[in-house]
Amino acid sequence: MRSTTLAASALALAAGVAMAGFSLAPPMASAASRVATPVAPPATGKTTILPGHWEYDYKIGPIPAGSETRCLKPADVEQFSRGICTRKYRCDYTTNVVQNGKIRLKGSWTDKKDRVAPVTAEGSYTPERFKLNIHLKTINGLPLAGTMTAKRLSAECPPDQTAAK
Repeated sequence: MRSTTLAASALALAAGVAMAGFSLAPPMASAASRVATPVAPPATGKTTILPGHWEYDYKIGPIPAGSETRCLKPADVEQFSRGICTRKYRCDYTTNVVQNGKIRLKGSWTDKKDRVAPVTAEGSYTPERFKLNIHLKTINGLPLAGTMTAKRLSAECPPDQTAAK
């Protein structure tokens, strides 16, 4: 039973890191948006990442946990600077720094049952790629670490991803 719970937690981290995972998606977003979805430039006009067709790769520790491609719209890019989150959690960050090519997040993810898991993430970005190292403790206190890397494949999204989003 514990191994099932651990595996589920690891998969949740992978999905969260991959999907929320580091798609910097808004809290309570659709499953497709669960990846940490990068945020667009802040109101100051600073550029973070660019919209377009992106590829994400996720790892839990050294173990590959999945990959996906996603079409990021300008609204998704704007979310990047707000921090990573998944649709299953409410994400609150006491530290949220996304500037000068560096990302630093510290806060908590709260599930629908109001259980809290502390989260930290650090990484770097350019307009066409980013990498986040994520550390969290599950609601049971189990420490987990994951990595999300992403690169922009093109400025235009494939028709199948454009229509679906």
